[in-house]
Amino acid sequence: METAEPASVEALFDLPCACQSLRRAARILTRIYDQELKKAGIEITQFGLLTALTLTGGATQKRLSGGFAMDSTTLSRTLDRMQKRGWIDAKPGTDKREHIFELTAAGKRQLAKAQPCWNRAESRLRNQLGESGWKDMQQVVSFLTKGAIRAQNLLQPI
Repeated sequence: METAEPASVEALFDLPCACQSLRRAARILTRIYDQELKKAGIEITQFGLLTALTLTGGATQKRLSGGFAMDSTTLSRTLDRMQKRGWIDAKPGTDKREHIFELTAAGKRQLAKAQPCWNRAESRLRNQLGESGWKDMQQVVSFLTKGAIRAQNLLQPI
């Protein structure tokens, strides 16, 4: 997979579209985190899922998909790769189609190995934004995510 050249602030277009602007920011942020996490042999999506499974103690695919607002097909592929690496296990759920994903001992070790890498990525961004900018970013992202969910729900058939 070919990686993009690092973006420069001067090269950025003023995009009038919220979606394109946020996708651009997300691509840049993903590169920052993946660059650091690569040293631990993991990607930011996998790190996020391992973290979520640690916090929840286990979750169904539906719960993970909803919590990350992630397409189920993409999530299935990622969970499958993580299972093959031995980081997670799938236990039977309440019905035959449902599985509860849980962290394995190997998954806990992988998360611990990746944590310092994630911390470095987080620090790089936090240092650029400053404490006030960091808090503002967290509030704006939360506000935007909730607003986007409400806007998306307006598109759903009644």
